[in-house]
Amino acid sequence: MKTNVRLLAYRLLRKYEKEKFILREDVDSVLSFLDDKDRRFFKELVWGVVRKEELLDWYINQLLKKKDIPPAVRVALRMGAYQLLFMNSVPDYAAVSETVKLVKSENFKKLVNAVLRRLRTVPEPKELHLVYSHPEWIVNYWRSFLPEEAVLRIMKWNQEPLPVMLRVNSLATTKEEVIKILAEEGTEAVPGKHAPFSLVVRKLGISMNDSRVIKDGLASVQGESSQLVPFFMELKPGLRVLDTCAAPGGKTTAIAELVKDQGKILAVDISREKTQLVEKHAKRLKLSSIETKIADVERLTEYVQDTFDRILVDAPCTSLGTARNHPEVLRRVNKEDFKKFSEIQLRMVQQAWQLLEKGGILLYSTCTVTKEENTEVVKRFVSERKDVEVIDTRDKMKEFEVEGIWDGYGFLMLPDETITPFYVSVLRKMG
Repeated sequence: MKTNVRLLAYRLLRKYEKEKFILREDVDSVLSFLDDKDRRFFKELVWGVVRKEELLDWYINQLLKKKDIPPAVRVALRMGAYQLLFMNSVPDYAAVSETVKLVKSENFKKLVNAVLRRLRTVPEPKELHLVYSHPEWIVNYWRSFLPEEAVLRIMKWNQEPLPVMLRVNSLATTKEEVIKILAEEGTEAVPGKHAPFSLVVRKLGISMNDSRVIKDGLASVQGESSQLVPFFMELKPGLRVLDTCAAPGGKTTAIAELVKDQGKILAVDISREKTQLVEKHAKRLKLSSIETKIADVERLTEYVQDTFDRILVDAPCTSLGTARNHPEVLRRVNKEDFKKFSEIQLRMVQQAWQLLEKGGILLYSTCTVTKEENTEVVKRFVSERKDVEVIDTRDKMKEFEVEGIWDGYGFLMLPDETITPFYVSVLRKMG
C-alpha cells in the first residue's frame, strides 16, 4: 500500500502545533521507512510549513470570516496553502483534494476546499515580517538594537535551510582526502569559505552517519559559525583548556584538534548523558586529551578547583541564531526568556572567570540574536570587574571573511550561505 506522506506530515505538524517543538527523533523515525522521493517531499512540506507559518496564516485569514478555527483545520490549511504557493511540483488539484482528505468534519472539509480554491486570488502582503514569515514582535525587537539591513539579512537567510557542514579532523587527514572519499560514496562536497577545515556538502549520496568519513573519525558534522569559535581562543599545544557547556562536544573536539591533542582539556556539562556524548565524540575522533566532568556551571567552583589558560563558555541561550535549521525556535521563545537566560549566562561567566589564570582568555559565545544575552551579559560582567580586557575581534573576523556587527563587547556574525548568527566575545584576564 502507498505510504500517505501527507498524513505523516499532518500528524507531526499537529504535534508541533500543540508543543511548538519538533523532535528530530520523530522526523528521523518517519524518514527511515520512506523512499528518496517521499523523504524529500515530507521534509520540504514539514519544514516549509513551519518556516512560513506567519505568511501562510496571513493568506488563510484573508479568506476566513471567523479566524478562530480548530488547530487541526488550521494545520491542514497551512499544508494545503504551502503546497499551492511554494511547491511547484504539486498540481493544484492534488494540493486541494489531498488536503481536504486530512479533515474529518464534513463542514470543515467544505471550508478547507473553499479557502484553498480561492487562495491564489489573495494579493501578496507588503509587511516585511510577513514577506519573510517572522513573528512581528521579534522583528520589531531586532529593529530596536540592530540596523535595518542586518534585520533584513537575518530574515532572508532564515528562509534558506543551512547546508550540511563538515569539520575535517586535521590530525587525521586533509580536506582533499575527505572530498575524495565522499565522492566515492556519491556525496559532493567543496571547501567552506570561512573556517579553515570546513567543507560544504552540496549533494548527499548516503546518510552522513553511514559515511566512512564520520565512522572513521576523519570529520565531524558541525556548522561553520561553531567551527570558527575556537580560532579566537589563541590555542596552542600544551594549554589547559576548560569547556564549560561542552555537550555534544563539537567545540571541545575542535579545541583538541587545534592543540594537536597535546594538553589537558576538561569538558564539563550538567548530566552524565551529556558528558557521554562528548566522550563518544572524542573516542570516534581518537582524541586522548579530553576528560569529562559532571558539574552545574552556575556553581562551577564547587565542582572544579583547577585553573586554566583558556576557558570556553558557549552558553545555553534562546538559540534564535539557529532558525535556519530549527525554524520552530522563532515561535517558541518569548521576551521573558531573554532575561532568564541572561541571568544564567552571567553566573556562568562569573564562575568560570574564577578558574582562569592571569593572562588567560575566556571566550563567551551564544547562537542567539538578543541584546540581553549578548551585549548586556558581557557589559554587566566587565562593569563589575577591574581585571578584564575586551579583545577586539574585527580584524580576525575579516581574516575569516565573516561580516557582522562589533558592539564594543563582542561580535555578532551575520549570516550568509554557511554562516548563522553567532555572538563571540573574547576576554583576557589582566594582572
